[in-house]
Amino acid sequence: MKLEIVYKKPSELFVPEWKSTYILRPDLLALSASLMDYGFTQPLQVRKSTGEIIDGSERFLLATRVSRIADVVGDEIPVIEHDVSSLDAMLMHLRFNRSRGALFAKPMSKIVRKLVMSKTVDAEKLERTLCMKKEEYSLMINNSLLKARNIKDHTYARAWVPVEAPPGTTDDFGISIESPPNADR
Repeated sequence: MKLEIVYKKPSELFVPEWKSTYILRPDLLALSASLMDYGFTQPLQVRKSTGEIIDGSERFLLATRVSRIADVVGDEIPVIEHDVSSLDAMLMHLRFNRSRGALFAKPMSKIVRKLVMSKTVDAEKLERTLCMKKEEYSLMINNSLLKARNIKDHTYARAWVPVEAPPGTTDDFGISIESPPNADR
């Protein structure tokens, strides 16, 4: 597959309301420094028909809201356009960001329910494409999230482990869980 990068004005792009990612302050500061030093090193992933940002919303927001970064990156942003429906864009968003561990469970659950109700995907496809266990899928689809689980007694998929989970609650005991630096998180 050949990547075709096009350049868009910021006014042609927007962050969709269904975005389900987050970025911790230290990571946001590192991203800011990277944009100031190098500009965009990767294009944003964008829905062609609307300009919805599928992946890269934090870079977009920094480039459009921080004047020092805007001066560096200029008035056009590199993007790769995808000719997909809104629901497919949501699924792409989840797939791109799940492996980074950058998804909020509640907005992710909302997208999962919307995808299933629209019949865009079924449980098997979601479990396969997002590497979910059946129990995790059940939590997402039933909107119960962690209410139904005893964190101490549950084994989580490697891509989604609550910060409160004690050591040894993942399939792979070699990974480490990083706690957010803020006491309020």
